[in-house]
Amino acid sequence: MSGTTLSTILQLISQVLNVYEVDEQPLLAQAGFDLEQGQDSRVSMANVSQLWELSCEATNNNELGLIAASMFQPTYLKGLGFAWMASKTLADGLRLFVENSSMINTAMQLEIIEKEDQFLIQYQSNNKNRGKVAAHPCAIQLGVGLVLKMFRLAAGKNIPVNEVFFSFDIRNSLPIYEEHFQCTVHGNSSLNGLSFSKALLEKQLPTHDPELVELNAAAVHKYIQKMSSGEVSSKVMTIVNSLLNSGCPTEEVIAFKMNMSKRTLQRKLKAEGKSYLQLLNSVRITLAKELLTQNTLPITEISYQLGYSSSSTFSRAFKQQTNLSPLNYREQFKA
Repeated sequence: MSGTTLSTILQLISQVLNVYEVDEQPLLAQAGFDLEQGQDSRVSMANVSQLWELSCEATNNNELGLIAASMFQPTYLKGLGFAWMASKTLADGLRLFVENSSMINTAMQLEIIEKEDQFLIQYQSNNKNRGKVAAHPCAIQLGVGLVLKMFRLAAGKNIPVNEVFFSFDIRNSLPIYEEHFQCTVHGNSSLNGLSFSKALLEKQLPTHDPELVELNAAAVHKYIQKMSSGEVSSKVMTIVNSLLNSGCPTEEVIAFKMNMSKRTLQRKLKAEGKSYLQLLNSVRITLAKELLTQNTLPITEISYQLGYSSSSTFSRAFKQQTNLSPLNYREQFKA
């Protein structure tokens, strides 16, 4: 799987698009999102990457993640945002955020490197997905920028940054990055992250509320437990993804892999409002979009990689889900 994130990210991207007076509904649909999904649902990082790309094209701006970071509010992180705001120090809030970062994004993980006089906060791929997940630059801009925004909101004042690092080329937009972060910003770096004075982050915050921290931390813990143990559909999609290269797995095979009967699997999926066919189609179409935009494999080869019996069967299924043929979809992303 490509990893999942909170669906609140869609609200934030929509807010950014509204600044440009761009209707977000067609872009959400084109990126494969269910416009009726609940706010507590999780969404695919691959689909979010497509939404970022479509949004950049619609606004002619490749730094939308920085704009999203400037508009970011604790509510987008649910209880984790409020717990961070009520922490004793910025460092405590940061540690809480890092410990529970899987709630925000299962494809990436945060790491804090403590040195004598500074904290270095960096993003990296989750070990299980390393080499498979290529986050969109806007997602990285937002991920780095939201840390600074949360610090400033919690402290109620400007918190200076020592340095900022991005793994992609930012030379053409360097003044925009430096204006946003108000410090030296490095592109083509070996990491994505930023550093702060350690002493600055360890000062007690005026908004510290231990009861509020405890209350929201408990809500976050409950949410993460539900993520890891309650979503049978997520586990099904993971197994399907791992087996597609060997052909299209049947529901019986998936049930066997999960140590349950086919009927039990059907019952558990029904309780989550899903069916095996829906999940299989979702995995195939999501992977198809990734392959069509990220490499030049022939469409025939892609169809067989995804377990379709023929390229024509794949084309029909893809068009039914996206209203575009695989070839037309690929052409949208050509430079």
